[in-house]
Amino acid sequence: MKNISERARPKRVLVFSPYALWTFHSVYEGTIAKACRARGADVRYLLCDGLPECDQHWFSKAGGPRPDDICQRCQAASRGNVGPTGFASEWLSQYVSRKEREDVTTWAAGLEPEAFRSVSFRDWPLGEWVISSMNSYFRQFPPDLASEAVVKVFRNFLVSAGTVGIALSNYLDRNEVDSAIVFNGRQSITRVAMEICVARGVRVLTHERGEYQREHVNVRANAHCMSPLPFALFWREWGKVPLTREALAAARMWLVERRYGANPAWIQFSKTVGGDSVRSRLDIPKTNRLIALFTSSTDEVAGDPLMQGPYASQEDWVRDVIEWVSKNPSIHLVIKVHPNLAGNTYIGAATNELNFYQRIRPDLPKNVHMVMPEDNVSAYTLTDEADFGLTFGSIVGLEMALIGKPVLLASRAIYEHASAILTVRSRQELPMLLKSLMETRETREIQRQAFRIAYYAMCVCDMPFPLVKVESLYHARETLQSLEELEPGNDPSLDRICRFLVEDGPLFEQPSAADRARTTAEEDVFLDELASLPHSFREERLERWIRLRSMGRAVKGVLIRLPFGLGERVLRVSRPGWHSMLKSVEVGKVTANK
Repeated sequence: MKNISERARPKRVLVFSPYALWTFHSVYEGTIAKACRARGADVRYLLCDGLPECDQHWFSKAGGPRPDDICQRCQAASRGNVGPTGFASEWLSQYVSRKEREDVTTWAAGLEPEAFRSVSFRDWPLGEWVISSMNSYFRQFPPDLASEAVVKVFRNFLVSAGTVGIALSNYLDRNEVDSAIVFNGRQSITRVAMEICVARGVRVLTHERGEYQREHVNVRANAHCMSPLPFALFWREWGKVPLTREALAAARMWLVERRYGANPAWIQFSKTVGGDSVRSRLDIPKTNRLIALFTSSTDEVAGDPLMQGPYASQEDWVRDVIEWVSKNPSIHLVIKVHPNLAGNTYIGAATNELNFYQRIRPDLPKNVHMVMPEDNVSAYTLTDEADFGLTFGSIVGLEMALIGKPVLLASRAIYEHASAILTVRSRQELPMLLKSLMETRETREIQRQAFRIAYYAMCVCDMPFPLVKVESLYHARETLQSLEELEPGNDPSLDRICRFLVEDGPLFEQPSAADRARTTAEEDVFLDELASLPHSFREERLERWIRLRSMGRAVKGVLIRLPFGLGERVLRVSRPGWHSMLKSVEVGKVTANK
């Protein structure tokens, strides 16, 4: 039993913050740390002052070698992030001896590359913990171990992971820690930190940018940012609780904004609503049933046992579906290759995955069509015209279910918990499930469960976080005006987060008696109304926003051609007001928070 002095001491919260160059994310953890301090917690930072490899540099983003000065720049950013806050901080190197560094370096140097993915150090499965970063570093899975460059990076990731494991274990041996704040928990050393803290009985909150809505935050208890386990636990409590009309409207608006490309948390991969008919473009008869297969960009989760479905690879699943469709000539299949595979302004192409689709495309059966990333086809036009959807975990499966389309899921996703959505549990049952999908007639329960998942996942678990203003994909700033804003009762999201970190409470409440007593009446009325409307997922405000953006681009094109730099001067003066007006049109709603 603890004595009185032990019970009275403040909660001790550790912020493990190694990736200071990603200031977008350090803003969130800084605000959370201040809120914990406002509730009486003793908050301390553990910072990184140098490792042989980490996620601050990926070849797939930079296209070149790791900069020599990256550790120095990161240390400087760490001092800039933490110094003004008044939080106590220490460096990782203070908790690793020279002998310990030599031990982990010697261990890694003696490994055969073929063993990298399965190796352990001090019983820590470091190969498994760093594979996600290797996938992102080169956008390739499995890693090309015939490449000297890949082997060198993988070996250095293992050294970094072992070094952080030693440092954090020593830190926890010498300092009492009740809870920890860790960025994402997926990438190499952040995964190491999360796993070691959880194993030592420390409550861990991982954080990432909101998955699907700007100015939300993705926080998970004792799990990495892409783990399916936290939502599974949430759904177990809330999945049977019907939604109110307000919640239904919030879920609908989430889908509407997705379809128009508004309020994105990250790069918008799919083209917005509109465009030519897919059936007409691909010459698919209206009398034939149309299946839309949406692939996923899998490099972030490949190799993670938690994310493993019944198929060893997405490629095997695609081949199986093509084979089944080839035997059913009255059915047409359109394969929509995920646009992120071709790369974007943030990261390079996933060449290996992309090459698979390019190889099989010339030999597809006549009733199978493929839409590549460069093809000008909107995913939303395809979802509207398709009769059925197939996914390997893409969020578009949930979006199709929201508009009442039958869906078959072949891997892990948040909507695997909806019993009305068919989910492949073994490779052998795929033909039977495809046949069942074709026979689906009743879609009301599919839509009902999809609305619940969308609301609970996107509007509750993905928490609104108004104290951080997202200014662009890479920049965010704290909007805190007074420390009183951090006090309990002022922000429901901070209250939940601090309840978990400071009060040993749950991150989310259980349903109340009133919640459990709620009937499906409001859901039934709402879904009936959607069914009666010809365009139930259109929004005039967002169509006006798209027209204004188009007009703005046209005007800009005219202005920049004016002589003597006159147009540029006009643009500089008018740009802030124009962008502000566009923003107000885009986000003209109040974000829901349960």
